[in-house]
Parts: sequence; structure tokens; C-alpha cells
Amino acid sequence: MPVLSGDLFGEPASTQIERLFLGVMLPPDAAAGASKVLDETRADHGLKGSPIRQDRLHVTLIHVGDYAGSLPQTVVADIRTAVEGLSEAAFDVAFDRVGSFAGAPGRHPCVLLGGDGVELLRAFRGRLFRALLRAGVRTLSREAFTPHVTLAYGDRRPPERAIDPLGWRPAEFLLVHSEVGRSTYHMLARWPLHG
Repeated sequence: MPVLSGDLFGEPASTQIERLFLGVMLPPDAAAGASKVLDETRADHGLKGSPIRQDRLHVTLIHVGDYAGSLPQTVVADIRTAVEGLSEAAFDVAFDRVGSFAGAPGRHPCVLLGGDGVELLRAFRGRLFRALLRAGVRTLSREAFTPHVTLAYGDRRPPERAIDPLGWRPAEFLLVHSEVGRSTYHMLARWPLHG
């Protein structure tokens, strides 16, 4: 991420962080089901915190980067070039557990997790990751990948528990520009998953 600096009069430069990621959005019915799982988890464990809006629920496949002030258009162009050559078949995704990851104090992500139901998603993400590597696109993601959907950032970590499988068949994956802290997403590109 570029270093932030002030202007000639000592005013700080913009600290707005612009995030770029490749992801799969939840369709409305899956998003509603995910919100219901969150409501049950909050009720069962007294979880307090900020839920993610249903229209923002997604699986981050690759966190490309965080940038101060604006997105580097060369990175966006390089991603488009790397991904254009992929032709991927559609696949089913199913999450069957809710749990948590460690986070900053008071901001523990409450997440959907999966077993066998996310293996095709994991394989697709691996092909996408390698396509970016071949094209020389550097990202903040690593090769290791734990598919998950962040539902909320809570004040504690609820214990992991099984849920009725929550699944869907993604029709596309997207390049998303997120204005961090503003809950604003800009869809920069979409690529269909065929079949």
C-alpha cells in the first residue's frame, strides 16, 4: 500500500482505503438464509456487533490489495487480462457450519464454513490464483484458502456448530472495488461460470 503523506499546508492526505478483490456474491435467497443463521447465532450466544448487509455477502476468492486514495488502473487492467482467458464451468457451493476466526478485539468475524460442499469452489479459486500468478499480478492472498462467508464482526467468538447446508450455484465471479468502511461496492468486471 502506498505511504500516506500530507500536503504543503500540513493537511493529511486521504486515508480512505480502496480495496480490490475477486469474489462470488451470494444470491438473495442464500443471503437471506445466511442472515437467518446469523440471527440464530446472535440469539444463542448473545453476540453483539456489526452484521454485513445481505447485498454485500460474498466469498472473497482473492484479496488483490488495499490502496490509499485510488485504485491503480494498471492492476485492474492486468487482472482483466489474466482472467479473460479462463473459461470455467459452473459448480455448486454449500456451507454447513457457522463459526468464527480470531480478529481484532471486539471484531471477531462470524463466518459460514464448509467441508466437502466447498471443494469445487476451492479448486476453482486455485485455478484463478494460478492464472493471476502467471500474469504477474501480485496479491495480498496466499495460495492456502479457507472458503468462508463473513456474516458479521462480533464482540466474541461463538463456538463452531453445524447448520443445515446453505448452498447455491454461482453464475459468475466478479472484480469488486470496495470503499473500506463505507459498505460501498463497485462491480468493475463480471465473468460468467458456464453451464
